[in-house]
Amino acid sequence: MTNLRNCLAKATVLTVAILKTCHGFYVPGVRPHEFLPGEEVPMKVNAMTSIHTQLPKDYYRLPFCRPTGGPKMASENLGEFLTGNKIQNSPYSINMLREVYCQVLCQVTLSKVDAHTLGTHIKYGYHNNWIIDNLPGASVGLTGSGTAQKHYAGGFPIGFIAQDTKEAFVYNHVNIVLEYHNPEGKEGHRVVGFAVEPMSVAHSYAGGYVWDGESSEGFTK
Repeated sequence: MTNLRNCLAKATVLTVAILKTCHGFYVPGVRPHEFLPGEEVPMKVNAMTSIHTQLPKDYYRLPFCRPTGGPKMASENLGEFLTGNKIQNSPYSINMLREVYCQVLCQVTLSKVDAHTLGTHIKYGYHNNWIIDNLPGASVGLTGSGTAQKHYAGGFPIGFIAQDTKEAFVYNHVNIVLEYHNPEGKEGHRVVGFAVEPMSVAHSYAGGYVWDGESSEGFTK
């Protein structure tokens, strides 16, 4: 697990993209996009939310991985902005029918201020709210008995507080699972389900390799 005790620790974000075929339904008034095999499936990030503060916070307020060229607004309409939503693009690379495992997204060195800010948001129970093709991401987690369970409201937490030490741990690894459907007579595929399984991993490279967070070599280790 990756905790925030060492405020200068490097946090590496890993992603796994898993695709599942299924049958699904479509929300009236929302036209789904048909993605061709290999086509990019954009993932957007909305403002973070917490049931403890009721105050949405900009996703990039925290030291998360940023897209090349910086984050850009990606709201679908004015109503989303007026209701407190702040939808922006993300650096995640997802392609239809293409599964990837342990893909490094970025490595961030946290300053004392960054670590404190991140830990504070974890303690207040802030959740990430990710979106793919107008579908909000479900959260995959474990119940008290160790059974996997999906939650379809409120996004997924950015981290957790250890019950024994009360330390803050950040979720720096995510499994992204997309469910898709191929409509009869159509070449493309529609995303009909989207879930995120967050994990906290104390990541290290084989052979003692140390990545500077910038060189291209680190993305293939």
